[in-house]
Amino acid sequence: SLSIFHPKAPESDKTAFAFKLYDLRGTGYIEKEELREMVVALLDESDLCLSDSAVEEIVDNTFSQADSNGDDRIDPKEWEEFVKKNPASLRNMSLPYLQDITTTF
Repeated sequence: SLSIFHPKAPESDKTAFAFKLYDLRGTGYIEKEELREMVVALLDESDLCLSDSAVEEIVDNTFSQADSNGDDRIDPKEWEEFVKKNPASLRNMSLPYLQDITTTF
């Protein structure tokens, strides 16, 4: 189950897995509230505290970039295009030490 986080795992697999993580309600789309919840969780995990307005700005900026058809939700194709333009969005999807572990065994 950790294979998706291996540094050599295909980017397409990481992109699809990240989409599933953000699609909290399993609707097949990432909606603003889901993205907001994930941003808050990621900030909390990093011990960062941003104002509600800063979080809203992150969500709105992400949607302005990713929601290319303007339907207020991000579908898998839009997510894929967003990730291609913003590869840092998958930065947390690789755990470098997994490569060390797999080469040891």
